[in-house]
Amino acid sequence: MNKKLTQTVVAIAMLALAALAPASASASACTNKILAGAYGFTIQGTKLGGIGFLGQQVGVAMATFDGNGNFTQIDSVTIAGNVVSDFTHTPAAGTYTVNSDCTGSFTINFTDGRPPVTADFVVVDKGNEIDTVVTSAGGAQGILATSSIGKKRFPAK
Repeated sequence: MNKKLTQTVVAIAMLALAALAPASASASACTNKILAGAYGFTIQGTKLGGIGFLGQQVGVAMATFDGNGNFTQIDSVTIAGNVVSDFTHTPAAGTYTVNSDCTGSFTINFTDGRPPVTADFVVVDKGNEIDTVVTSAGGAQGILATSSIGKKRFPAK
């Protein structure tokens, strides 16, 4: 083989290996910074036990994440068709953690006497969406089988 042909074969081989190689360590992993800004959530599920109304739960929430592990939230929720909260109550505040694999969890600490709610989530679409499931709702909140989808109000392009 002549030198030029050898260089071409080596270059093609290097390109093929690069295409097959896993993403490099410098590829961006998820951190708390991926959640920054306002997200609108749709909430649905069932309240299975506890004090108050039982039955189908639906609602909406607006949460604003600061990119550093803190957020605020307001929500409006109905259970079995009965309003249990609305946008007029004091906003809740909470903390969140995003893992490098884009999973995470958050805890909502309500200021109106409701016990905290903890949820696990997955960040998708480069941080433009958060899919959640409630994992703990203590005290009078009761037993919830609830999930939500949060979409960024002004998604990154």
